[in-house]
Amino acid sequence: MAERRPSQPVDSSRGPTLLYIAGWYFFSMSISVYNKWMFGSGLDFKFPLFVTAFHQLCLFCLSASVLYFRPLLRPTVNGSLSGFWSSLAIAPERYARQILPCGITSAGDIGLSNLSFSYISLSLYTMLKTSSLIFVLIFGLIFRLERFNWRLIVIVVVMTGSVMMMTQKPDLDDNNEAADDDHNPIGIVLVMAASAISGLRWSFTQLLLKKNDHTKHPISTIFYISPAMIVILLVTAIFVERWSAFVSSPIWAIHGVLGVLGLMLVPGFLAFMMTLCEFKLLSVAQVLTLSIAGIFKELLTIMLGSLLFGDRLSLINCVGLVITFLDILWYNYYRYQETGAANINQSYTAVPSSSPDDISLESGSDAIELKQQ
Repeated sequence: MAERRPSQPVDSSRGPTLLYIAGWYFFSMSISVYNKWMFGSGLDFKFPLFVTAFHQLCLFCLSASVLYFRPLLRPTVNGSLSGFWSSLAIAPERYARQILPCGITSAGDIGLSNLSFSYISLSLYTMLKTSSLIFVLIFGLIFRLERFNWRLIVIVVVMTGSVMMMTQKPDLDDNNEAADDDHNPIGIVLVMAASAISGLRWSFTQLLLKKNDHTKHPISTIFYISPAMIVILLVTAIFVERWSAFVSSPIWAIHGVLGVLGLMLVPGFLAFMMTLCEFKLLSVAQVLTLSIAGIFKELLTIMLGSLLFGDRLSLINCVGLVITFLDILWYNYYRYQETGAANINQSYTAVPSSSPDDISLESGSDAIELKQQ
């Protein structure tokens, strides 16, 4: 009788990993497409800063609701206090010193990203936002979060060249003047400024995670950071976009108050769900898996931009994009070798994430932004 062989073990994490990747893809790409439609030529709602402030209000309410019904997710630093608000209390000076810088940079990153949709295509935005790894490394070296290595300099130089290739305007025919607006220099400057602020935000986040016990879970992090973002975005919007122009916009008469509020509510919900998917994904997936999945997500976003909005890319744009992705993979492989497979879950990763409303945090064992972020 033939000997019966034991069945091969099944990787129980594969199913959840694919599920969380699918959720991450869906919510992330939905936010990008929705915001481009809302702030671009689709809905043409020219008040991205006011709308982004409303998004953060939605995130604050959702995170507060989760923390209220799930006490185990609350910070333990005030463990002796049983009340909801008492358990979440934080000293004002500590908030100003540790959390406020993250709120300011997050507001700048997301606000400028959404503002850029009025000037450039979704595809170009997605490509340029992957360049934030340049600024992550630069600020990481400045704040001594990265150990100096010549490989990092090469990575920065190569990606700088690829960004210059991606900003090259494709050849246009006389009947495609609209595509010329997709490479508006103002939009390019806004995205690059958002990428630079994103790198600074990453450094502040790493310092926050090392020193603050209130932000050990992404839900609590959203809860603490979003109020600062609301105030900063709202004050900036009042001066830049003007409250009178916002409330007198024709969109209120066309869609009604409830309709407009509903339109502004959708991205906030999508961003919250994306954050949950990112957190769960990080708990079951390997770093290199995340990097490859992130790159594939950006490619899908660019394809959606082409299909839905008619975005056009030249050959040199595509070559620059490929070089950028290879540079990101090289960086992650370098980090993998440097850290070692045994300790890889304790280090952060660089995974492309161009979603404009992502305020989750860079990944350590306790936090989550999947960043090229």
